[in-house]
Amino acid sequence: MDRLICFDIGGVLVRISQTWQEAAKYAGVNVTLADTPPLFLADADPMNRHQAGHIDYATYLHEMGQLMGCPSEHAEKAHLSILQHEYVGIPEFVAEVRENGFRTACLSNTNAPHWEDLMNTEKFPTVANLEFRCASHLFQLGKPDPAIYRRFEAETGFRPDQIIFFDDNRQNVEAANQVGWLSFRIDPYGDTVAQMREALKDLEILN
Repeated sequence: MDRLICFDIGGVLVRISQTWQEAAKYAGVNVTLADTPPLFLADADPMNRHQAGHIDYATYLHEMGQLMGCPSEHAEKAHLSILQHEYVGIPEFVAEVRENGFRTACLSNTNAPHWEDLMNTEKFPTVANLEFRCASHLFQLGKPDPAIYRRFEAETGFRPDQIIFFDDNRQNVEAANQVGWLSFRIDPYGDTVAQMREALKDLEILN
């Protein structure tokens, strides 16, 4: 049976700033949010609405600036500092997956500026060269909405029982399992390659 291995990008293939405080620090901008509990990326409502195509980029930056306690231009610097680099071992692991006869894809909650960056073959060669590249802002849908998984199936032509999925967000994994995908949660702070390899070894589809 043909199988498709689908990856979330941030926290699975690419190391990212996991919180807005981390992104602001990485960007070198001061925010009042720095003195509050960690605000994870997925918990920021403006980002979720922007990535699902519900608000434009300028509105998103304005709202994020209000949320973070900084001007819009500083919010943009933080936004552009979320993506860092591919995890160590990712190019080799994805190449091995392909050598074993699997198709590859990504399904990410992301946005146009990040997507343009991710398609840069010099900065993120593994991501840019996946066979199927699907994203929330392109579908106008976001994970964990079951509709985005169905849209992905229609886009790729694969059935739920043919898809193996890795994501760092527990809600996204649970939603994917509920629509019939075989899904695994990845710890973004650990060795993501080792975690995915172990899952595929347990399934007896990779040595």
